[in-house]
Amino acid sequence: MTAAAIDNEEFIGCWNGILTPKWIRFRHLLSGNGKLHSDVAIPRFGIRGGDRVLDFGCGFGETSLELGRLAGPTGEVLGLDCTSAFLDIANRERDRARADNVRFELGDAQVHPLRPGYYDVAFARFGVMFFQSAVRALRNVHRALVPGGKVGLIVWRRLADNPAWGAAKEIVREYLPPPGDDAQTCGPGPFSWADEATGREMLAAAGFTDVVFERNDVEMCVGLTVEEAIDYQILVGPSGEIVREAGDEGKRWLPDIRARLAELFRRHAREGGVYLASSTWIITARKP
Repeated sequence: MTAAAIDNEEFIGCWNGILTPKWIRFRHLLSGNGKLHSDVAIPRFGIRGGDRVLDFGCGFGETSLELGRLAGPTGEVLGLDCTSAFLDIANRERDRARADNVRFELGDAQVHPLRPGYYDVAFARFGVMFFQSAVRALRNVHRALVPGGKVGLIVWRRLADNPAWGAAKEIVREYLPPPGDDAQTCGPGPFSWADEATGREMLAAAGFTDVVFERNDVEMCVGLTVEEAIDYQILVGPSGEIVREAGDEGKRWLPDIRARLAELFRRHAREGGVYLASSTWIITARKP
């Protein structure tokens, strides 16, 4: 086993053990909101009929199916993810859609064997932020691309630019401390690519050039009801990690936290759900 695989083992265990049931429960929010951003981003990546596409960190595989439609019957898509339960769903939905040009593999993009110089485009929606070493993963992706091949990423901008996640965290932090250094975590975290300069450095270190960052802002539904919005924040994302890692103290303050979150979300509720602002970077780069 390589050093990269060992380094990432804890994060993969967290995804498969702790986070998967929560993500499946809130898939309608997570995937629905992801689509709001990828619908803007994917046209930027110039995928054409016949292209070979790598979707790394593909999750439930919705993006892989969309990429497969763009690549067409003469193209192909490989969806790669480290979470077996996500890929079970992805394979079922691929079969129902009869998307014969899409397949899925279980693996860590940092070390997974990918065919060198094979793919025209590599894509990741909200995946690259969670690798123990994004540079390792991107170097592996770089090797798998043809010369002139493109990588397209969607990542969260700063927490301050994302009230959809940050507003609840501010409330939770009034009651509970941040997770300690020994916290069980899913990786560097959803906002690890928020800084443009750092992102450019990582892409350059992986061998990419012609890097473009484009900001995309959209209102996201964080719950179909106020109660669901509270559950979503308590179980998923920055607030959920704080509450989970606080243990008994988190349980003690949870009624007060829920009451405060209810006040917050009632102010942002309208027909169809609770909506708050979100902001991402749409990133494109090229292999020379």
